[in-house]
Amino acid sequence: MSVSSQAMHFREKRASELEIIARLLSKTIGGEMNTAPIYKAVSQLRDSSYIPLCNGKRDSDNWGYEVEDFIIPVETSRHVRPKGVTKLELTLNIKLVANYKEWDTLSDPLCDLCFNVVIRGVGATNYFSCFHIDRHDFSKITTEPHPVYHLQYSVNPYDDPNFDYGSVLYIDTPRIVHYPMDFVLGIGFLTSNFFPTAFELLLDDGTFTNLYKEYQERIWKPFSHSLADHWTFDKRSIVWKPSSTLCPYII
Repeated sequence: MSVSSQAMHFREKRASELEIIARLLSKTIGGEMNTAPIYKAVSQLRDSSYIPLCNGKRDSDNWGYEVEDFIIPVETSRHVRPKGVTKLELTLNIKLVANYKEWDTLSDPLCDLCFNVVIRGVGATNYFSCFHIDRHDFSKITTEPHPVYHLQYSVNPYDDPNFDYGSVLYIDTPRIVHYPMDFVLGIGFLTSNFFPTAFELLLDDGTFTNLYKEYQERIWKPFSHSLADHWTFDKRSIVWKPSSTLCPYII
């Protein structure tokens, strides 16, 4: 299956933007940062033979990538329990598939998303906390409502049947409506919550700020507009401002 020159041009632009993020993270976070998983995703975007599947279907207009085992140190340890944890780090695994023709529209720009985060604390033993942001596959039959994009927490990082839950009660947690996330937006989300010093340094860099705004425009704007379209309203009558108080990640 051949990929058009337009599709490859689009993919090259996304690849170049991931390279920018990799360089900024190396500069911002420093020596502990292994950016190899990002460059693997860059290679996937530049490989015309790599056409990611969406719901089991291959389309030459698809683009996407996988970032595997990307580790970020965790700075926010003030409320960590149990006490005695001496090191915290989070691991991000993300798989994203989209159609490049939807990038400049108000349609859903993605057709598949798995955004999985495992937070590991090191102390007397290893402690885990996890969450994921998924795009629901509506071809699957479920017994409870599934927002198309939702965030859900867990404590078992590997779905291990022998996992030691200690005194934690494990039960399916609510699927919280959440905006979609690619790697660029995910870096802002994760650093702002778990490494705020790095997030502030990233925001001081005009290249990151412009890129972050661009991805919000392409991915978050369609989600927000579609949700707001449920109601009829006059934009001039909105008094709940500024939007930054509703979602501080929006810039």
